[in-house]
Amino acid sequence: MAEGSNAWHLIAVVNEPLEETLRFASWYLDLGARSLILLFDNPDDPAIPVLSPHPAITCIPCTTGFWRSIGIAARARFPKRQIRALTWAYRQIASGWVLSVDADEFLFANGGAGDIRAALAGQGVETQALRIETAEVVPALERSEKTVFRTPMPRAVRRDVYGEDVPLFGPRRMGLVGHPQGKSFIRAGLQDIYLRQHWAHDAEGQRLPEVVLGAASGLYLLHYLAPEYEGWRRKMAWRLASSGFTKYVGDCIREIEAAGHAEAAREAALLALYNRLHRVRPEVLARMRAHGVCLEAEVDTAAPLARMLDLSVLTLPGRSAA
Repeated sequence: MAEGSNAWHLIAVVNEPLEETLRFASWYLDLGARSLILLFDNPDDPAIPVLSPHPAITCIPCTTGFWRSIGIAARARFPKRQIRALTWAYRQIASGWVLSVDADEFLFANGGAGDIRAALAGQGVETQALRIETAEVVPALERSEKTVFRTPMPRAVRRDVYGEDVPLFGPRRMGLVGHPQGKSFIRAGLQDIYLRQHWAHDAEGQRLPEVVLGAASGLYLLHYLAPEYEGWRRKMAWRLASSGFTKYVGDCIREIEAAGHAEAAREAALLALYNRLHRVRPEVLARMRAHGVCLEAEVDTAAPLARMLDLSVLTLPGRSAA
């Protein structure tokens, strides 16, 4: 059946704790995704039996056999496996649009799902890709009902915002710790398309023609990169190995680890680095507000969970079905 010009689907490679995966899936169902293809890097992920019964969700356990079937070894580095899996998932969808994101990224529309549908329906047939820019979460030190996110900053702005800490945020990350590029909706059904993390390439390796929607669109890709220290610390070694940090930040971490501190002193030094990277002091937040490089919004990523997933019917680990 042909789909309208604003129908869209979500694809993702996931490997997160159960509750985070369920929040992620329910968020995108609530936003109006027509279907979700979730590729589980852990083929025994506990989310698979929870989500598989949902008619709009396809769960793919990424077994050794699966990786072999799409032409890559299970032992290959994760970024290479990820882009191969995303390309495979894209090719399973014949019409509409396809959004590829990570499990810590939440598409946010100030006007709700209607803004997304309107943005997609408003694209001409020549538009092959629509990119939504990043807003990266930063736990603020001042108490507020709203969550603070920082948005990409020009060079002069980030120098003013961060002062002597500016080397932690560059040179290509535009004032963020993670990626500033955001993620893309790709028109489904295009031939010889290869997905990468942020956009797609054609058979010649050229990026697809794209429209970039900035802050004026009201659409953001909320990136919950490191909302708390414990999660950052748990993933630190993996991010070091997969080039998830800039060289400067990676060198700072290696310097701390090589210093020979006792465990408590080492952890204190890593926490101090985390705070410089991810927490926002009041004076930094004031400068961000003055430059218009932050989003402050009431966001509850858990809100759609009970509404979109019938947890009284689905069997969660440690819980019997009603």
